[in-house]
Amino acid sequence: MRLSLFDSFADMIETIPVGAIFRVLEREQRMIEDDLAHQRPVPLKEAESILNFCYYVESVREESSGWAFTVPLPREHLAFYRKTLDRLIAVEQLSPGAKAGFDGAIAGGSLKHWLHAV
Repeated sequence: MRLSLFDSFADMIETIPVGAIFRVLEREQRMIEDDLAHQRPVPLKEAESILNFCYYVESVREESSGWAFTVPLPREHLAFYRKTLDRLIAVEQLSPGAKAGFDGAIAGGSLKHWLHAV
């Protein structure tokens, strides 16, 4: 059975040392952006979800003003993203506020999406 893009991504992140997560996120982000730029077939919802998570982590890491999610993240992805943030926070690769910021960004992004859909 072939894993989905998200499942492959999640399996990879869960099995690597926490110190390698940033490099893997950056590489995955570049690969997905390249696939989209060259119109290669990718599951769009999964690609957008992964990219938004990568952009969020990058914004927190660079201590920028934060990331506003461009699409609502699938509910089934949220637990994995929170777990990944917990791993990074536990080894002080991200500040403790990263998880609260993520939850706030999700709430804001989902609400904005819902309001535009009505």
